[in-house]
Amino acid sequence: MPQTEDRRLENLIDALLKAIPDTGPEIKTLVGHKFPDDDVWLCFWMAKKFIPKAVEAKFVFVNAGESLPGSKNDPSVIHFDTGGGEYDQHIQDRKRTCSAAILAENLFLTEDQGLKPLIEMVTKVDNVELLPPTSLHYAIEGYPRKFKDEHNATEWNKVQERVFELFDIVYGQETQRAQSKKELVKYVVWTILPNTIKVATLLWHPGLREAAFEKGADVVLWTAPRGKGKFYVGVQRSRHLTGLLSLRGVAVNLRAVEAQLRSIEVRREDLGYTGREGLTSVWFLHQSMGLILNGSRTWKLTEEEYTNIKPSNLALPVCRALSAIPQDQVAKWRKVQTP
Repeated sequence: MPQTEDRRLENLIDALLKAIPDTGPEIKTLVGHKFPDDDVWLCFWMAKKFIPKAVEAKFVFVNAGESLPGSKNDPSVIHFDTGGGEYDQHIQDRKRTCSAAILAENLFLTEDQGLKPLIEMVTKVDNVELLPPTSLHYAIEGYPRKFKDEHNATEWNKVQERVFELFDIVYGQETQRAQSKKELVKYVVWTILPNTIKVATLLWHPGLREAAFEKGADVVLWTAPRGKGKFYVGVQRSRHLTGLLSLRGVAVNLRAVEAQLRSIEVRREDLGYTGREGLTSVWFLHQSMGLILNGSRTWKLTEEEYTNIKPSNLALPVCRALSAIPQDQVAKWRKVQTP
């Protein structure tokens, strides 16, 4: 598959960076203040992840504002969020920043999509800004109180391990989300119905559905390969349309087509059930009316439960049902749906 311009540029940058001789000193010690906050932990994590010569560095903690005794002019020691040096944001004449943001700038990582939400969270913490109650910050704040030894002392090694796990997870998810946005344009088929409902079809690329929703899809149809000639199918409504758009009509259409292909006689009015009841139970309709599935991680299909509808024909019953929704009703949704 030919590379995109973005991918070629990324590969070129990687090659150039690898070609630059690594002549700097080995980083032996990373210093932060005691009872480290989000900023210290993120700086430590970034240093370990993005500075090759800091991979084996040890962590040392000092009183807030102080530096490690005997470390002056020692290039093997880096201070973060303390010590009055380059990465102590408290002495920087800047508005709304943090030590991790300064480190990202110096490492040319300000456009790293995986880092952006982590740095934004730390910046909000350091600038006493409002955070959602489920923010990662509260887990980081809670770990030192959770992990105690028999003497009620914080087990900082365990705290560090858990915090780094959180950073790894968020970084990986955000990086994948950014990549999905780039990949979406190659694999999505958009259908804008006369009533303005926007349907995204993703054959064989189910992992791109969140990117499709972010691009404005009202409904996403996807297939997931499950071996030779087998596949799962999903139809999902945008969360912005929860309580507004029901996929019951879509389920009815899919079940009607399925029944016809299987030569099953069933009344159309009996096809709108939720769950997996009935003769055409291969199509599951969630009770929220926002999700339809033929196979999933939690419901593995038997041989006879795989749909008989060809992938290329799936969009037709989906779009037919959605097209039946009056345009004035859709217009009302647009006024009240969460942006």
